Amino acid sequence: CDALSAALPEQVFWPNSSQYLNQSQNVWSQTCVLEPLCVFEPSSVSALSQGLKLIRDAKSQFAFRAGGHMPVPGAQSLDDGVMISASLFNTNNLSADGSIASIGPGQTWMDVYQWLAPYGKAINGGRFPSVGVGGLLVGGGMGYFSGSQGWAVDNIVGWQVVLWNGTVIEVTNDVQDPHADLAWALKGGSNLFGLVTRFDVRTFPVTSAFGGLTVWSSEAGPDVLGSLTNYMAPGGGVDDPNVHIDVFSGISFANGTPALSYYNIALYPGSKAGPTALENFTAIPADMTLSNGVDVHQSWTAIPEQLDSFSTRALRNLFYAISFEATEESISLYNKTVIDNAVSMLSNVDGLATYAVYQPVSKQYLQASKAKGGNVLGLDPDVDGTFIAGIILSMWEKAEDDAAVLKFSQTTAQQVREKTEALGLYNQFIYLGDSAQGQLPFGSYANGKNLPKLKAIRGRYDPEGFLENYLHRGF
Repeated sequence: CDALSAALPEQVFWPNSSQYLNQSQNVWSQTCVLEPLCVFEPSSVSALSQGLKLIRDAKSQFAFRAGGHMPVPGAQSLDDGVMISASLFNTNNLSADGSIASIGPGQTWMDVYQWLAPYGKAINGGRFPSVGVGGLLVGGGMGYFSGSQGWAVDNIVGWQVVLWNGTVIEVTNDVQDPHADLAWALKGGSNLFGLVTRFDVRTFPVTSAFGGLTVWSSEAGPDVLGSLTNYMAPGGGVDDPNVHIDVFSGISFANGTPALSYYNIALYPGSKAGPTALENFTAIPADMTLSNGVDVHQSWTAIPEQLDSFSTRALRNLFYAISFEATEESISLYNKTVIDNAVSMLSNVDGLATYAVYQPVSKQYLQASKAKGGNVLGLDPDVDGTFIAGIILSMWEKAEDDAAVLKFSQTTAQQVREKTEALGLYNQFIYLGDSAQGQLPFGSYANGKNLPKLKAIRGRYDPEGFLENYLHRGF
């Protein structure tokens, strides 16, 4: 920190300064608010390059924070080291023909969507307003448009990367690019290979959309889960590449008394109200629709804007990933296991809300990904087909309950795994963006076959193991 401050005094902030507090605490989950020795907020790529060389020379531990959304301690900050903030890497540029958006990692997806919307364009990125650009675009990326576009990483055509020794390189998706191996690794391999300071991403046209957030009371649960079962069945709504849903049940407690609700976030591009792919859900009488409702919106961005209530940075959060093939039985047992265990294990946790999240990954989704060259995640449309990438998601208030929530998540995921394995429905895929500390997402990609290749590429681009040994990360 002393060397950084001497060389770049206007870009280094010390504890108790307002900028230190703003940057070190600007993360989504309070579990990730740590105490770095200083915050380094580079104002340019050259400053980051210079600073990284100084950090390397000092053999200092460091972390790199983009949007700060991943709820894994160590993923974006650390104790007793340098926290690098990418907040100033927030510029956006659109190519002359509008086909490529060059975006900085240090902003949220809502920033990007609102910038592109007046052009009638979109990028397949994060679904919630608080999700950061950088982490999602090196981790994979589930988006509203994944049914037709694949993973968010599949639309990246270029990267600007600062390597372990401060060298700045330009990487493209061209198979003839001398860094073609790195381009592949950056499509889901996280920040193990370098610090990305710019992404060049394909855009596509979209303006209006039907959808929004629907909330149902517990009485509607059987209808909601039944609609999800029909949606996921062959010939169901999931086969429409334009539709997006996220269904989840949620339980909270008031003085130990549970309250259960069901939710769906839906989006369908265009101006048609009530598209066929969503008709099973729209037929269920809703208890509440939020913001400007489930309807046709002049700008599709109105739908993620409705989710702002999930973006609070005042709570502690934990994701735990679990995947399985969707049938009536697996959908039901996942919901029941999460809810029953929350009641028995977490009813006394202050401010708790726990969700069983169902994220459909369709065969069309994976085919779109494969058609664009594939990625590190290694899912095969003919093998993995259509399945649910689930998240056991918990939010709570006090640090003293961290261990109990983690134990609940581990226990519940293991039980769901055992039950779905017994039915022949378990999928070993662990999505990095939804994983908890202790899970091994890279070992699950392509049944572990991509891991040796990732290690070899890391060896080429981090030959002295600097990033491997000094960069804090979630995994």
